[in-house]
Amino acid sequence: MTANKNKKNILISPLHWGTGHATRIQALARELKKRGHRIIIASPPALHKIFDSSLYDEITCIWSPRVSYPRFLPLYLGVLVQLPLLFAAFLYDSYMSRVLIRRYDIDILISDNRFGMRGRKVHSIFVTHQPRVIVPYPFAFAGSAVSAIHRWVASGYDECWIPDLPGTANLSGLLSHECRLPPATRYIGILSRFSPAAKDTEPCAGNAGETGRPGSGSSQPFTLAIMSGPEPQRSILEKIIISQKDKLPGRLVIVAGSPGERTGDTAEGVTRHDWLDGTSLRRLMCDAGFIICRPGYSTIMDLFALDRTACLVPTPGQPEQEYLAGYMSSGYGFAGISQSELATAVSIEPPANTRAENTDWNAESRMLMEKALDGLFRIQPSSAT
Repeated sequence: MTANKNKKNILISPLHWGTGHATRIQALARELKKRGHRIIIASPPALHKIFDSSLYDEITCIWSPRVSYPRFLPLYLGVLVQLPLLFAAFLYDSYMSRVLIRRYDIDILISDNRFGMRGRKVHSIFVTHQPRVIVPYPFAFAGSAVSAIHRWVASGYDECWIPDLPGTANLSGLLSHECRLPPATRYIGILSRFSPAAKDTEPCAGNAGETGRPGSGSSQPFTLAIMSGPEPQRSILEKIIISQKDKLPGRLVIVAGSPGERTGDTAEGVTRHDWLDGTSLRRLMCDAGFIICRPGYSTIMDLFALDRTACLVPTPGQPEQEYLAGYMSSGYGFAGISQSELATAVSIEPPANTRAENTDWNAESRMLMEKALDGLFRIQPSSAT
């Protein structure tokens, strides 16, 4: 490759709150790498296996707290208890961002919801899908204040990028629409590692939600359960789904979402994978007759990129997921069910693939992404110290 005077050193750091931020940020890394930039990933070791090695030049280890949800206490109380740890992570990120900027001569820093990861002397971008934060019911009175704090954090960056589409046809609803936005905010389209810009990632063949999808390579219908999010709720949902496997169509295939090595049958009619690479997971998502998963925003973007729908089971007490499950069920072809309802359901029916909006999500996303990244070429490198 010939030398490119516009080549920039770009540091990308995702939040470690589950794996969703790490999976979605790969779409940005892929496009920047294609443009000839040098990509450095900063993440905790637990996320390293998730990143495709072809998408970065270097990957470096940084600490990140493992946020967990309480088993018996309300979720918001568990998060409040961990606030000192989260504040320590903010201070650590503020320090490490300066170290990494000097070490790698960084020109552009992209932080996916890591509040402290920012550089004053480099062009810094904050990626978030929720300028409006939905808080638990007991603290509803503080929702405006919490959202204002989040916008204030984002306003400390040169740009705020929202992985969604503008207008009424969008995936995040009130989380990033019909609300005040930070300065220099732009929508950059759906961020998914399965976006059609990637190799072998065209939308799935056949109609979403179809059992025995034609041309998919799967002759037998099966249900795919994708686990995500912090423990212990991840394991609790997995146990509920296994207990209800006789009510699901076909064989049950579980992707636990925790990078490990164990794969195989865990019970009659159940195949379990601790973790799968992107290519293998995409194949399962295309082949499955029925998908059941958490309504994490990154998971929803992956489903839209592949033109699939799913039954969405929000994490109990997590208001963002509860909102998204309802929002996706109102005209986007998804179905929502609470975890307690799933545990006692007499029957579980796949959602109908009927979407009210006639939108080419992937085409519009490509256009928005190109527009955002074109602007990066016009940024002059600065000498960080």
